Amino acid sequence: MSDLLELAKKACEVALKHGAQFADVELASGRSISINVEKNGIHDSSEKKYAEVSVRSVIKGATGFSHSSGFSVDDVLETAKCSADAAQLAQPDPDFVTLPEPSEYQQVPGLYDEKIAQMSAGDLIQLFIREIDAAREIFPEVRVQGGVHLQVSERVLVNSLGIELEDQKTDIELYVFCIVKKGDDVGSFYDFDMARMEEDFDPQGLGAKVCQGAVGFLGSKSIKSACLPVVFGPLVTGDLFHAICASAGAEAIQRQRSYFVGKRGQRIGSKLLTLRDDAYIAKGIASGSWDDEGAVRKKVTVVEEGILVNHLHNCYTAHKAGEENTGHGNRWGGVAPTNVIPELGTYTGSEIISDTKEGIYVNMGSVSPHPVNGEISATIDFGYKIENGELAYPLRNTMLGINVFDLLSNLDAISSDYREEPGMMMPTIRVQNVKVAGAD
Repeated sequence: MSDLLELAKKACEVALKHGAQFADVELASGRSISINVEKNGIHDSSEKKYAEVSVRSVIKGATGFSHSSGFSVDDVLETAKCSADAAQLAQPDPDFVTLPEPSEYQQVPGLYDEKIAQMSAGDLIQLFIREIDAAREIFPEVRVQGGVHLQVSERVLVNSLGIELEDQKTDIELYVFCIVKKGDDVGSFYDFDMARMEEDFDPQGLGAKVCQGAVGFLGSKSIKSACLPVVFGPLVTGDLFHAICASAGAEAIQRQRSYFVGKRGQRIGSKLLTLRDDAYIAKGIASGSWDDEGAVRKKVTVVEEGILVNHLHNCYTAHKAGEENTGHGNRWGGVAPTNVIPELGTYTGSEIISDTKEGIYVNMGSVSPHPVNGEISATIDFGYKIENGELAYPLRNTMLGINVFDLLSNLDAISSDYREEPGMMMPTIRVQNVKVAGAD
């Protein structure tokens, strides 16, 4: 990719020549394959190649972005000029100080796999057909939906302070959604497998597993509204913990758009809750040694024993706060977490359920808090009633509601076991005193 580095450097020089005080240039290329499945068959298949240019220019804190497609030298250099012109017209921002400078970068292994890069659309279709057949062996009339997505990417990033970076990444995901019917009774279920490396990608059996899950949701019942313990399964917990760390992003906090405004150093949840952000996990989907601005990624403890101890920063927010850049910047000025790793507990997920006399188990679905006020209101689409420590029956017409701080404070169990996807550690948790609305 040395030719792309040279082109990016030329574009950076053009932006400076046209008035930019700081500039950075990203050239990204690759290919993607998407297979979509509907009604037990391949609905469509697409393969795309792309080449994208993104240039940022900064003048007195005013930022101008310009982007285009293709790596024609003239087009790339024109994109750089347009970026500087846009910065000339933008509103100056006195809080902007500088872009990141070059640093020592620790490489993360396992982010690119030539075996995945060489896969074809035909290979992916065969993978999914196998899962359709497996699902139909469980329930012949099942309706299978889902798809497979593969991406191979190459990227270079250059800025006017001397950063010159390049990387390659691969990722693949297969997801299955099954619907089964018995008369008027309908059950459904969803699951997935994802990886950066072929050795970690093993979706075989997913179709059968998802179909069995859908069958398990037949015979759903309504319940009366009550205040109950709720046990959240790994997929729910993973989504929830990621949302909590995202709300600790300094960009939203500085703009007064996060429920964590003014909360750093304060208790925001149970002492059981410790969350760390670690971008250096080998083969992780969100792993990488540098962020989209070229800053070195840092391992950050966001919540420690229930206390919000750190914010996640990009270049701009770090300078504005007078703090260290944690390397969580995205290309357009925002802040985002990478791999969120919780501290584990002492009981297994099964033991947490068996310890719950009466409650709700939520297998999957989003319970992400509202990013500003922290309120959670979610439909339980894949939930079970817990009675005497066992999953008694699936639920329908059920919702839950709670504020994020009540949820985190009422968290009284985190499992010792967890579901693992590349870079993701997702345990089971239990929260007491959750308002559950039934059909009454």
